[in-house]
Amino acid sequence: MQRMHWLVATGVVFSLLLFGAIAGAVEYKESPLLAEMVQKGELPPVAERLPEDPLVVEPIEGIGQYGGVWHRAFTGIKDFHAFGRQVYEPMLRWPRDPKDPIQPGLAYKWEWSEDGTALTLYLRKGLKWSDGVPFTTADITFWWYDIELNKDITPAPHAEWIVNGKPMEPEVIDDYTIKLKFAAPNGLAERVGLAFHGNQWPLGFERFGFFAPRHYLEQFHPTYNKELKDYTLFEEKAFDYNTERPVMTAWQIKEWGPGATELVAKRNPYYWKIDPEGHQLPYIDEINLKLFEDAEALNLYAINGNIDFQFRRISLSNYPVFKQNEEKYGYRILTWPDAVPSKMCYFFNQSYPDESLRAIFQNPKFRQAMSLAINREEIQEVSYLGLGAIRAFTVVPASPYYQPELENLYTDYNPDLANQLLDEIGLKKGADGWRTKPDGSPLEVTVEGMEWDKATTDEIQLVVSYWNAVGVKTIFQSMNRDIYWPRACANEAQVTTWTESRAIDPMVDPIWVFPFDERSWMAPAFGTWYKTSGEKGIEPTEEFKKAMALYDQFKTTVKPEEQVAIAKELIKWHAENVHVIGTVGLQPNVVVVKNNFKNVPQDFTTDWIYMAPGTLDPCHFYFEQ
Repeated sequence: MQRMHWLVATGVVFSLLLFGAIAGAVEYKESPLLAEMVQKGELPPVAERLPEDPLVVEPIEGIGQYGGVWHRAFTGIKDFHAFGRQVYEPMLRWPRDPKDPIQPGLAYKWEWSEDGTALTLYLRKGLKWSDGVPFTTADITFWWYDIELNKDITPAPHAEWIVNGKPMEPEVIDDYTIKLKFAAPNGLAERVGLAFHGNQWPLGFERFGFFAPRHYLEQFHPTYNKELKDYTLFEEKAFDYNTERPVMTAWQIKEWGPGATELVAKRNPYYWKIDPEGHQLPYIDEINLKLFEDAEALNLYAINGNIDFQFRRISLSNYPVFKQNEEKYGYRILTWPDAVPSKMCYFFNQSYPDESLRAIFQNPKFRQAMSLAINREEIQEVSYLGLGAIRAFTVVPASPYYQPELENLYTDYNPDLANQLLDEIGLKKGADGWRTKPDGSPLEVTVEGMEWDKATTDEIQLVVSYWNAVGVKTIFQSMNRDIYWPRACANEAQVTTWTESRAIDPMVDPIWVFPFDERSWMAPAFGTWYKTSGEKGIEPTEEFKKAMALYDQFKTTVKPEEQVAIAKELIKWHAENVHVIGTVGLQPNVVVVKNNFKNVPQDFTTDWIYMAPGTLDPCHFYFEQ
């Protein structure tokens, strides 16, 4: 029997079955701006612009009102997520509550074959691009054959579409039905391929997607336009900032170019979602992002009441000033925890070339001792204004893989126990107070990293002092990212530091759960070995091989309950063995919300993989008149 994902997800997001039963009786409503265009003959009626089964968005607070300009700010085209996360529209969607199942998106239902090797997607009939041209399976096959498999555009297909070394094979059933066939069960297709990467190609500067406007881009593609000798024009026209490129999002960029000081995105008249009363979304007419050269100027602009709703680039250090100005400028300040397991985390490199250090770093008692030596309460006060949560490096409470008993493993400040554990593993203290390796040579550790800001630099210096206090001679070396990142990935650093995320669903990109690739700094050479199937890197320990085998199981099941069980086992193994040391996590994002800006929840956990605030359905935000 095939496993079917039906129209309605659990929780608060969509009510498609209810709407489907009454759709024929609903009289669609639209923005006054679009109604005026219909009257002038510039647009077809709203019922002709919507698909047969528009997606119904359940409001967080209530039915909204049309109109208004949503004022935001950003720091330039490399800050694409300042706009991109407001227009998160993939084939399938992350849920508002991460513990809920994957939700319908452009596809209203999907089903797996019994053996998990074929996934059939059913698109909403009547979907249209922002220029009114039908959206069909041809837009998916164009992306696949002419973008994803074209080596002039994509050097290699993304991993979620390769199973047992073989790329997927799409089979078009009709304009609105497509079957994705794989060499074996593909457990990454839903979460990674369709919910995370399943947007319009390209997603800002991250070059993944699942569909592209064939009718528009073919004319700029050398395969179809023989006058073109390269892909320069194609890349320019496919780029997100191209104001002529059709979209499937609630707003389309309409004003941006050389010398621009603001980006303007206006409502898409063919947008395919409605509220429960039949109002075509979005409610808000326009998004306006003002350009700033740096975050400090952006924050001053926000403090003075010029932003309607935003948390990106809003600085935690300015929290007291924002609070002081709430009443004066008519906004409220929320503190949404970020899905960051630890603002700074510490990786002891278990694949480091020096055998004596590698043996020490691979000993779990050593990592436990180094964690117990850290005074997290002092770090919380000195670096993070007393905010955030003292915790081990593990997933956050919003995660479907959360296990509360892992939250505080080895986080108590206990230098006596730390010293005891270090003694037990043969790292003896000399008369000078410094420890030696088991062979009697000096134990000296270098922590490498960057100076992101004063808070994180202060934390690293404190951690270095704690480790020195238990006799492990430690120094910190700071360098710029261009030098640091290659060193860390090339297995050249002893201990690395980073601001890590991926703590709602780390299985999407499990670089800190186990050595997945060279970015897995707990053992980057082991990660390279796994990534290259043993062709490069260093062969891992049996312990790490077991973790890799678990992830391989995760990838080859399409049953959500089995994936959750496997992920929980991996997360538990990771936390108990302290493969990454965390200190203080869940630091809040400072969220600025104008008092009349509605359908924004009081509580929410932000995450870049979940495209926050995209899962809150920005299309239904509105201004209360």
